[in-house]
Amino acid sequence: MKIKQDQVEKVCRMALEGLKEKKMIKLKAPERVVFDAMVSTVLKNLDEENQIDQKAHELLEETLSTLPEDVDRQKMYMLIKRKLAKDRGFVL
Repeated sequence: MKIKQDQVEKVCRMALEGLKEKKMIKLKAPERVVFDAMVSTVLKNLDEENQIDQKAHELLEETLSTLPEDVDRQKMYMLIKRKLAKDRGFVL
């Protein structure tokens, strides 16, 4: 599922407001700068996960031709995705 930028912004806004309300953070930069950094970080993370997804699908298709037909495609996909994420130091 593709997450839209406005959805990311809404979640980041809610998180920032919640942290401020509970006095869990004290901003050392203007709120807009912090908010923009949060949005940018989440979007970058989503993009990187999307790249891992695409690569996992490619590797799965390449690998399936050499495996028995009864292999669970979803399980194999998740194994490949986890391996790619680990190799990149990406936390799923």
